[in-house]
Amino acid sequence: MRADMRTGASPARPRPAPRSCRCRPVDGRPRPRARGISLSLRPVTANRPAPDSPRNAVLVAGLHKSFPRRRTVQEIARAPFRRPGRVEALRGVDFAVREGELVGLLGPNGAGKTTLLKILCGLVLPERGRAELFGVPAGDPRLPDHLGLVHGDERSFYWRLTARENLDFFARLHGLGGARREARVAALLEKVQLAADANRRFSDFSSGMKQRLAIARALLADPPIVLMDEPTRSLDPVSAAVQREWIQEELHRRDGKTILLATHNLREAEALCDRVVVIAKGELRAEGTPEELRHRGLGGTVYRLRLAGTVPASLATGQVLARTSADEAVELLVRLAKDDAGLDPVLRELGAAGARILAAEPEEPELETVFRELVEDREVGAAAAAAPAGKRGMP
Repeated sequence: MRADMRTGASPARPRPAPRSCRCRPVDGRPRPRARGISLSLRPVTANRPAPDSPRNAVLVAGLHKSFPRRRTVQEIARAPFRRPGRVEALRGVDFAVREGELVGLLGPNGAGKTTLLKILCGLVLPERGRAELFGVPAGDPRLPDHLGLVHGDERSFYWRLTARENLDFFARLHGLGGARREARVAALLEKVQLAADANRRFSDFSSGMKQRLAIARALLADPPIVLMDEPTRSLDPVSAAVQREWIQEELHRRDGKTILLATHNLREAEALCDRVVVIAKGELRAEGTPEELRHRGLGGTVYRLRLAGTVPASLATGQVLARTSADEAVELLVRLAKDDAGLDPVLRELGAAGARILAAEPEEPELETVFRELVEDREVGAAAAAAPAGKRGMP
């Protein structure tokens, strides 16, 4: 620095502006420091829901995502500069999860379930559409403590550390310190029934114990939303049943967590979930309770009737789907013409024709049958539409 010509002394350096006053916006007011920001996850909208009505904890609207298709060595050798095609993982998926719900994301392998969960966690960015949690866009840096992810990737743990040391490490990443961190780790180990094995190395754990430790890690910050990616994968039937019961009773009912559970296990979705969202090939195929999905699979209300006497071949008040005879009785599978009219019109028509009603009970298909139809119907329809007119229906 040059000396002053008259006094020979160096001029004093200008003092830097205080940290809170740096980078002022145009209006001249200082920006608040990030450490002092308080997060409110309630969306700011003109029409807020009533306090007693559930709000959307998770909202997915028009979500699209694709990935470059992997090329073989032969394809790269033949056309090294050709741009690879893309595989669509999500194609305009729309659904919502209300606060306090346990919703199953049901679909076959490769349906896009894991990609969707990664988008909600901010690990993958969508190409189009939006994903929000309590009105806050997914990936917002304020969300990590309000969202827990349970996945079966064992590589995310440190195998040489004990269960307690693993949880202690991840608790530090959440900013938990001192006695609070130790108390939280101890409480979660007790909650997932691993307190007796807290000082065992992770590499010595069974598959069920590793899954329970993954749940404990997701609950470190006590998030209101928990995302689960196949939490019973690789578990034996007994351990899987115990895990499902714990998720439903402890996490959902006792703690009131909002849970989005991705699975391809139909029994698991039926036993655990309040609602089920079915996706296949990245598309939303159906949404509703397991009971509603069964009803949808039948295309209406269906009854199985056991009759004697004169049974007509067809009915004006219903559609005969199947007819079998056994032990001088006839069984009819009948879909009602009008659901709101009930079974009475069919019974009156059968009685007028001379049939005696021996038994009548509603018919409910297996969820597996409905799921297969939901997943395969569009694929079969698309294949039929693409086939030449002369070859359709041919083996």
